[in-house]
Amino acid sequence: MSFDEIDKTFGTKNRDQGYDLLKARLDKGDRSVEVLWRLAQVIHEKSACVPKAQRKASVTEGLKFAEEAVQKDPNHFKALKWNAVLTGQATEYMATKEKLECSKKFKELLDKALAKEPKDTALLHLRGRYKYSVASLTWLEKKLAATFYQQPPSHSYEEANEDFLAAYKVNPKWMENTFYVSKCYVAIKDKNNARKYLTEVCDIEPYSDAEQEFADDAKQMLSKL
Repeated sequence: MSFDEIDKTFGTKNRDQGYDLLKARLDKGDRSVEVLWRLAQVIHEKSACVPKAQRKASVTEGLKFAEEAVQKDPNHFKALKWNAVLTGQATEYMATKEKLECSKKFKELLDKALAKEPKDTALLHLRGRYKYSVASLTWLEKKLAATFYQQPPSHSYEEANEDFLAAYKVNPKWMENTFYVSKCYVAIKDKNNARKYLTEVCDIEPYSDAEQEFADDAKQMLSKL
């Protein structure tokens, strides 16, 4: 099966078939950048469809392929993109100090990928997530961040939401992104918009374990507004 045919399995119920075909290529010795970034992408997709307790192992596996892809070709857009995606995802399983240290590498990957494709919605969402995490830092975390950055980052929830809303305009049915739009409005105490976007999240049919978690969180947040 060609790469074009494998790519058609991504984002569908046939993604496992795409994964198996890519692994077969890898097992035969093909460690090209084209195989590696695709493995990173499909493993990222598969990780959303397993229970939360099992997700870390999938993310770790995908990140290894993404990092190897960037080592093969440091300027390959898809390699950079999926390295950024999985690095960002990996930080969810890190302690605060490790997360802050890794965030610097994540931002560098993100900036390099965005320089190539500034309108990529996945990357806009990731930049929003980065800004949201910076806006959410406690005073103590900001002091710790200063040990990793010459100039510690500073962002607001409004800045984060600019990126989330830009991605929303392209794909309003992307549950994860819409959930973060609502989180920004909750953070700035804009209850009307928070309710609007949380309701939209609840109206989207979850397709994975991860999306079901967003839907459950949205319902809980909505009940508290």
